[in-house]
Amino acid sequence: MSPFSSEPMTNNDGEPVEDAPCRSVRRRRYRHKTSTSSAPLCQQGDISEGAQNTMPGFDFDRLPQDILCHIHSLIPLRDAACFACLSHRFLRSWRCFPNLTFNHETFSVNLFEGISYEKSKKLVDIIDSILQNHSGTGVKTLTLDVSTYFKPITADHINNWLNAAVKPGIIEIAVKFPVHNRPMFNLSCSLLSCAGSSLQSISLFFCAFHPTLRTGRFKSLRSVYFKFVHITSEELGCLFSSTVSLEKLEISNCDQLTSLNIPSHLQHLTVLNVLFCTNLKKIEIYAPNLTTFDFRGRPMKILTSNSSHLKYMTLHGSLFSGMIQYARTELHSIASNLRTLTLASAQEDFIVPMLPVKFLHLRNLNVYFDSIRFQSYDYFSLASFLEACPALESFYIWAGEYDLAWKDPALQDSNADSLQIRRIPEFRHANLKKVSINRFFPSKSLIELTYLIIENASSLLCLKLDTGYGFDTSGMCRRMNKLDVIHALSAVEVAKIYIEGKVPSSVKFNVLEPCKRRSDCEGGGEEVEEDEIIWKWVSNGRFILLCL
Repeated sequence: MSPFSSEPMTNNDGEPVEDAPCRSVRRRRYRHKTSTSSAPLCQQGDISEGAQNTMPGFDFDRLPQDILCHIHSLIPLRDAACFACLSHRFLRSWRCFPNLTFNHETFSVNLFEGISYEKSKKLVDIIDSILQNHSGTGVKTLTLDVSTYFKPITADHINNWLNAAVKPGIIEIAVKFPVHNRPMFNLSCSLLSCAGSSLQSISLFFCAFHPTLRTGRFKSLRSVYFKFVHITSEELGCLFSSTVSLEKLEISNCDQLTSLNIPSHLQHLTVLNVLFCTNLKKIEIYAPNLTTFDFRGRPMKILTSNSSHLKYMTLHGSLFSGMIQYARTELHSIASNLRTLTLASAQEDFIVPMLPVKFLHLRNLNVYFDSIRFQSYDYFSLASFLEACPALESFYIWAGEYDLAWKDPALQDSNADSLQIRRIPEFRHANLKKVSINRFFPSKSLIELTYLIIENASSLLCLKLDTGYGFDTSGMCRRMNKLDVIHALSAVEVAKIYIEGKVPSSVKFNVLEPCKRRSDCEGGGEEVEEDEIIWKWVSNGRFILLCL
C-alpha cells in the first residue's frame, strides 16, 4: 500500500509523519462534529423586533462600532450570521463581514452521506443571498468550495458571487469550482486585477485561467496554488511577470503546461511544488532564494542557476520508474547543498551506481520503494547514497509492497553464520545516528545493507525494523490481511536470526512485530472495523497489532 498522498511525506526535519487515531476513530469524531453543528445557517431576514435586546447582561451599544466589527470578524461565518440576528449593530457589521467561507463545514454537509439536489439548491440560494446582500466592502478573505456537491450552480452564479466579493482590499481568494461543469469555468483576469494592489493569495481548483501581458500587476501577491487549472506555460509566464513578491508556488495537475520557467526576479520565492503535470517536459529555476522544492512526476530535465539556498527536496516518482537512479546520477548538478532529501519510485531498472560526487550537507534521507516490483531489487546498492552523504544522520527506507509468493533463495538454506555477505572495503560512516526500515521483509540484500550500517556507522544510536504497513501520511493506520501478518511474522523471524545478534549493545534495536492474539494487546477499547488489523502504540513504547 502506497505511503503517499498530496501532502508532504516528511517534515522539515526529514522524519516521516506518523501516529494519529485510527480510521474508525476519525470517522466517529467527524460524525460527532457534524451532528453537533447541524443547526441551519441564520439569514439576514431572521432579525425580529427587539432582537437587539435578546442578550441580557451585556450592552453592545457601549462598544465602538470598529471594536464590535473586530470581535465579529474573529468568529466563523456560521456563527457570525447568527450574531447578525441578535443586534442591528451586528447586522451592520455582518454586511461588511471580512472572512467569507462557504464549504461543507459551513453548511454542516456530511460528505459521507451526500446531499440531495433540493438541499443543494437551497444552499446555493443561501450563498446567493449572503453575497448579494453584502455591501461589497471589507471582504478580506473569500473561501468558496462548491466543487462536488452543488450541482445546481451555473457560471452565472459564480460570476455574480465573485463580482460581489472580489473588490479592492481583498487579501485572499480560494475557489474550488464545480467539477461537473463542462466546459470549465473561465475565471476573468480583469476580475482579479481590480484587487491587484491588495491580493496576497490565489488558490484555484478546476477552472480555466488565461492571464496576458495586459493583466494588471499583483504587487502584493505572495502565494499561488493552481490545481486542475487550464493554463499554458506562456500564460503562467505572464502571471509571473506581473508580480515580484511571490513566496510560494504550487502547480498541481495542470496538464497544459509543457515547460516551467521560474524567473530570476522572483527573489522572494522560497517554496516551489510541482505535482503530476503530465505533459511537463522541462523545469528551469532561476529564482535565487528557493529553499524547498517538491516535484512529483516522471524524471525530467531540471535546470537551476543558483541552488545554494535549496535545502529541502522531494522527488516523488511513485507512478513512474527510475527516480532513485535519476537522483543519484543527476541531482548533484541540480542541488548540491541539500539538508533533507525524499525519494520515491515505482520501479528501478538499474541498481544505484557508486559515483564520486557527494552531498556534503545532507542530513536526512528518505527512500520509498512504492510498488511490489522491488522484491528482487538490490537494496545493498543504496550504500552508494551512504558513501555520498558523509554528514547523513537519519536514513529511512520504505522497502515496498509484499509479494507473498516470492522467497529469497539466498535465505532458504543458510543461517547467520553461513550467509555470504557483501562488504565495501574501507567504508566508514561517522555521523549516521538513526536508521529505520519500514516494510522490512526476508531479503538478503536488505540484510546486507543492515550489516553494512551496523558494522560501519560508529555513531549509530537507533535501528528500527518495521515489518508492518506503518501509517500513511495523514497519520491513519493501515490495514493488514492475514497473509500480510504471516509474512510479517516471517520477517520478524529473519530479523532475529540474521540481525539481532549482530547489533552492538550501544544501539537501541527495535523490531516491530504483530501480536498473535488480541488478548496480548494493551490499550484496547477503540472501535475497530471488521477484518481490520491495526498497529497500536502501547505504554511500554512498542508498536503492536490488534489482530481480529
